[in-house]
Amino acid sequence: MGFPAAKYGDGVPARAAKARIRSVDDRSPAHVAGLKAGEVILAVDGLPLTDVVDWLWLSDEDEIELELEGGKNVILTRDYGEPWGIDFDDVLFDGIRICRNNCMFCFMTMLPKGMRAPLYLRDDDYRLSFLQGNFVTLTNMDEYDVARVIEQHLSPLHVSLHSVNPEVRRQLMGRNHARGPEVLEELLAAGITVHAQIVAVPGVNDDEDLKETLDWIERRPAILSVGIVPYGYTKYAKLQRSFSAEEAHAVLERLMTYQKRARTATGETRFQPADEWFLRAGHTIPEAEYYGDFPQYEDGIGMLRAFIDEWNDLLGGKQELLPVHLRSPGYSHYLITGEAFAPILSELTAATPLNVLAVKNNFFGGNVDVAGLLTAVDVIEQVKEAELPEDAVLVLPEVMFNADGVTLDDRTPADIAHSLQRRVIMVPCSAKGVLETLDIL
Repeated sequence: MGFPAAKYGDGVPARAAKARIRSVDDRSPAHVAGLKAGEVILAVDGLPLTDVVDWLWLSDEDEIELELEGGKNVILTRDYGEPWGIDFDDVLFDGIRICRNNCMFCFMTMLPKGMRAPLYLRDDDYRLSFLQGNFVTLTNMDEYDVARVIEQHLSPLHVSLHSVNPEVRRQLMGRNHARGPEVLEELLAAGITVHAQIVAVPGVNDDEDLKETLDWIERRPAILSVGIVPYGYTKYAKLQRSFSAEEAHAVLERLMTYQKRARTATGETRFQPADEWFLRAGHTIPEAEYYGDFPQYEDGIGMLRAFIDEWNDLLGGKQELLPVHLRSPGYSHYLITGEAFAPILSELTAATPLNVLAVKNNFFGGNVDVAGLLTAVDVIEQVKEAELPEDAVLVLPEVMFNADGVTLDDRTPADIAHSLQRRVIMVPCSAKGVLETLDIL
């Protein structure tokens, strides 16, 4: 089945689809046919392309005819299993689909004014849910979109559910809430599997409403997992509170019942509380078995346990494993992180000469305490206040920076190094990445 140009939900404009070629592999079928970087593919065998999923679907033959911008047609042939050798500028050729909702927990609505424009973009594109694991609400999907997901079996999808009670959903998400569960039921019935997410807001969809939603999920085995995340807020949000330690403990106790039943029935860990619940409740981070196959890892669930286990497997606090240069006086490296991870990282590094500096997030305020939302202004100000040794080297987490190498407040590592007149090192957010970058392994 071929799909026409994509339709959109109400009020979401479509852009003319342009599958622009970024690069062509040498000696590939595309190279042999004369395709070049910068050319635009409009259609495959007469059917238009809207995204890379269309490309994969329509080009799954050993001979295809491409229609290029400018009226040029090219026939490509290949051996069985051989890639075409084409890389595109983007996975979406017609632009990203924008969120129609007005969610009370949306982080983009809690940002201060004056930040760069892309940070305010609220995407809600089911194609990125399939391709990249983005959580989407399904509320902007029409019947064409649903039919396409089913026909091309775009599974699993990652779906923001939050509640199944219409009144609560309206309070959480706004007037377009109803479409999401309708679409989800249709997709589940057609064999599409889902990883779901619930953002729990105190006094809104916690307690009995959370139970209702978990019961609903429990009856639908095609929902492979659900991540339950506590409400987070900046100082610009309307609601200025999240869950107390006692409330977090109560949520974990409620979830334990569902986890036990799921493990007994299927052997799978379907109900996955976010790491923040354990930190807020003052509980120990569970062992790896608690997370099963870590189905919600990309949503940050289980990341702390994964880091702890990897660190201990590689180093385990054994001082004799440290290279000589780390045991010598004058080694002064400071791992910069958010307040949430600092206590755990301090415990892990206790047997090493590494130091940890927790940076409070004054830029966003609220209860924002993760390394990925740190800004240069807070790092610079608090490093200065800490009065570190003159030879101190700052070790910054890569997650502070986007793909262009800039922080949320538009500063580069070089900017930070210049402001502080200190050496700066970037490290990945895995234990292995930290230890290898610092020549500890």
